[in-house]
Amino acid sequence: MSTALSLDSEDSTTWWDRIVSEFPAAAEEWSRSINNLNRWEDVHLLSDKEPSPQALAKHRKIVERLMYFGQLCAFVASHPDFGDEETAAMVTASQAVLRHKLRMFHHPNPMSKEEADKILAEVFPES
Repeated sequence: MSTALSLDSEDSTTWWDRIVSEFPAAAEEWSRSINNLNRWEDVHLLSDKEPSPQALAKHRKIVERLMYFGQLCAFVASHPDFGDEETAAMVTASQAVLRHKLRMFHHPNPMSKEEADKILAEVFPES
């Protein structure tokens, strides 16, 4: 049987304490998912052939969902009581990467593979 989180009991974990303790791991997992997206893009969007409309639509949906979760992460990370600057910086950087991806693949004049590779190399130098 699970118990509800207390709002301000000194004897049990408050909901905020739980969010603060579990949030960095969830945000890091979200940020690492961009590496999986990079690999998916390599196979489905950056191959020698033109990407299919279905692949582009799927990519847009994935990026938009990741961006939405990133907005939630940014909201938590920006709270004055959160206090984890490293996680907040990771969230901000990951959001920037996702915005670039949306522009890179879905802008009316998409980038060439060379331009995309250059941006990815700048953002993920160790990848």
